[in-house]
Amino acid sequence: MPAALPVSPLPQPHFDDPQRRTRLLQVCGQLESIFRAHSRRRQIPGLAYGVVLDGELLFTHSFGVREVASGALADADTAFRIASMTKSFAAAAIVQLRDAGLLALDAPAADYAPELAGLLYPAADSAPISVRQLLSMSAGWPQDDPWADRQMYRADAGIDEIYRAGLHFSNAPGVIFEYSNAGYMVLGRIISRVAGMPAVDYITRHILQPLGMDAT
Repeated sequence: MPAALPVSPLPQPHFDDPQRRTRLLQVCGQLESIFRAHSRRRQIPGLAYGVVLDGELLFTHSFGVREVASGALADADTAFRIASMTKSFAAAAIVQLRDAGLLALDAPAADYAPELAGLLYPAADSAPISVRQLLSMSAGWPQDDPWADRQMYRADAGIDEIYRAGLHFSNAPGVIFEYSNAGYMVLGRIISRVAGMPAVDYITRHILQPLGMDAT
């Protein structure tokens, strides 16, 4: 198993105003009207927001409910579904595993996800999809938001069946950026196989916990 990699501190900007923190706190209350208007416009039942200053969570506020049926209130510790923001964590995990020498970004993705070995490519000279192309969404798979979102609830065996049936290409790999949930579903499988544990467990142990993100 790869050991937890050190987290390098980000360089901190320098600001000359000694009252910067106080002045920011004085205007944080004005955010509520902005977020309430957004909530009404988007029909959001509840939300929470925060202001971070120099790595410190300086201010939080919430309103509405996190669960409509029970009326349970939203608060700063509510775990909201963050959808495709999870892709950033998957990408970070892949790069960590690369840094640990456990995978190569330019290797065929099928080296780590053998279910891709039988893909029918759009041209006889198409190179196999690489891990890097999955990361950069240039694998050649068409934009797939509604379709792939629904597949995420399938068991692994159901996903295997989709791969065996064949995924359609809109372009040869490496030609153009096309947003692809399916590509990141494959990256999750690669993380699991290379790390020897479920991708969620790897990301929790090696990214979230070292960063102190205990509520994510």
